[in-house]
Amino acid sequence: MLTLQDLEELERYILSGDLEKDFRDGCENDRHYLLALLEKIMDMAEMADAAATRLIFRGLPLPPPPSA
Repeated sequence: MLTLQDLEELERYILSGDLEKDFRDGCENDRHYLLALLEKIMDMAEMADAAATRLIFRGLPLPPPPSA
């Protein structure tokens, strides 16, 4: 399972500028990988927001979670 420490490491990687440096200095495959990674993170952030909303407002009629 992913831990809070894993997410904090990723946060430091992004905030430090290393992700941008790796993108700038990387080959085409590395750049595609980093863009796919960022896209997945953004998709997961939307899912996390929806899940938190469902948990916090349990019992209220909310739309179902997005299908994976």
